[in-house]
Amino acid sequence: MAVQALHRPDARDCDALEIHPTRELESCNHLLDDFAALNRFYESQGYILLRQVLDPGSVVEARDAMLAVAARIGIVRAGDPTGTWTGKPLEGRWEESPEFSGISKRLIDHPVNQVVMAKVMGEKACMVPNVQYRIYPPNGPVTVVHQDGFYSPGIHDYRPVWIPLLPCPREVGGLMVAVAQNKRGYLHNLAKPTPFPIPADEIPMESWATTDYVPGDVLIVNPYSPHASMPNRSTHLRPTFDTRVQSAARPSAVAATVTGVTPTSITVNVDGFGSRTYRVDADSFVRVRDPGIREPFDKFAEVTVPGMRLLVVADGDYAVMLRKAAEA
Repeated sequence: MAVQALHRPDARDCDALEIHPTRELESCNHLLDDFAALNRFYESQGYILLRQVLDPGSVVEARDAMLAVAARIGIVRAGDPTGTWTGKPLEGRWEESPEFSGISKRLIDHPVNQVVMAKVMGEKACMVPNVQYRIYPPNGPVTVVHQDGFYSPGIHDYRPVWIPLLPCPREVGGLMVAVAQNKRGYLHNLAKPTPFPIPADEIPMESWATTDYVPGDVLIVNPYSPHASMPNRSTHLRPTFDTRVQSAARPSAVAATVTGVTPTSITVNVDGFGSRTYRVDADSFVRVRDPGIREPFDKFAEVTVPGMRLLVVADGDYAVMLRKAAEA
């Protein structure tokens, strides 16, 4: 699937560390019971910020589960609910580690939180099987300036969700959003190598906004909205996760297990729906081994093997995207 974006080989890349937001994100709690008004804000401003709407117990449970993983790798002390950093570096990639499996799903599926997500979607919601967990320590990585939709071709009518599990004031490095920049299409630069960085001069500096987040908050970011994390300059971890919600009645992205592969097709057992066979071609967005690397089409049948768990996005019987599943 071709994604329309920019082609500017000489452009300077946008650097999240050079951005210093001066605007404050607005709370949308007053719009939560009026979906039409909430959706107008989302479409015009490119985000929805909801303050302390999640069930407190479910947030504490998710926090403790993520910090337990952090304690096992030594970056916090066991049983410390504040997430104070021990000073040990975070090594390797943990965003989609199976160590976190089930944490986000338990939180999103809590009855109180399901009501919130239904109000965000305007109908009963379910998760897209794609979750990134982040336990970033001080002076750790920052996410680059990006638009979620650019990396998720074919997924329709979904809303990216970011949830902080500990207090996340500016010095801890929460998310910043380029407000009202979601009507301009994709700004990623296809003339540069992956992750196809957005040019620095494409986003007005005055559009950037952030806030001091607290547990129970939810930030929904339009798939076209440029956003990034800020650096963690505190003494604490930043345990957060980001996922996506979609229509429960009409999910466009599903989790599946591969049962068969040919050079031009894939057969999978889709969770809750049974066996399906999809056509695959050179335009299919295939990332079955590493979610950050697109596989060459001529290697598709070689690298895709039965038993793999995938996120499948389809248009009829055509596979738009096949991605390594990041189980909830």
